[in-house]
Amino acid sequence: MSAQVHQVPAQSMKITKVKEQIGAIVTGIDLAQPVDTETKKRLYDAAVENVVLVIRGQAHLTPAQLQAAGELFGELMEDQNRLYLVDDYPLISVLDNFHKDSNGQPAKPGKNATWHTDHTNQELPPKFTMLYAVAVPDKGGATSVCNSRAAYEALPSELRQRITGMQTENTLISSTRFHIANPDILKAQLESKKPPTVHPLVRTHPETGTKALWFHKSKTEKVTGMTPEETQDFLQDLADRITQPQFCYAHEYQKGDLLIIDDRASLHKAGHDFDHSQQRRLYRMLVRGDRPK
Repeated sequence: MSAQVHQVPAQSMKITKVKEQIGAIVTGIDLAQPVDTETKKRLYDAAVENVVLVIRGQAHLTPAQLQAAGELFGELMEDQNRLYLVDDYPLISVLDNFHKDSNGQPAKPGKNATWHTDHTNQELPPKFTMLYAVAVPDKGGATSVCNSRAAYEALPSELRQRITGMQTENTLISSTRFHIANPDILKAQLESKKPPTVHPLVRTHPETGTKALWFHKSKTEKVTGMTPEETQDFLQDLADRITQPQFCYAHEYQKGDLLIIDDRASLHKAGHDFDHSQQRRLYRMLVRGDRPK
């Protein structure tokens, strides 16, 4: 008699919206178990619809099970930060406030955090970023996500018309941030021979056809027709406009949360408002996306 594979029935899972414009929480599913086709589709569609999806109660996952859960959302891609990886799992990178750079300093000082979408310096940036909570501080350390699709639609029409067709030139780190850059990232940028990667400032979602503001302020060297300094001011003004409370969700982690962000319709930002004597350790996976249009 052939062995039967247990699959999680879709009806055992519950998806609850957090806010009208953004966020949903998933309960009643164990990602250590095989997931049936209907459940997989519900999860994927919920991530696209709500921009950010949180799957709770997964603290027991092994790295292999976590990677399999990530692959429910597509083909995983390598993180361009290869310094911190889970042993034997090169597609799972580690974000940790206890990391040190080559000078022995904290690798990601909190004061440098900006609103962004991941890996805009690549030709095919990720369509989903996934963050899995391994260790969390007592309070604080949230990941904030903004629905840049809804925020774009709420912009004044004259501003939408102005930014239509604008492009960003993306590098590993903007020259305007050389003075505060992680020394390892700065070294890689200065040694790089790769020309800037050009992407649209307003991208169209390949599945929904909706438009969204899409940029990484720290990786944008220039916006069409602007100097690097003008670019930073311009993007900061846009970020201030679109990161209004109604468009944003700040997720404070519980251990075992799996956060899935649709990068094609959002910006996100790490929170550093916590006791840094406590550890905040997240595993990150990225799902390969299309070339932004």
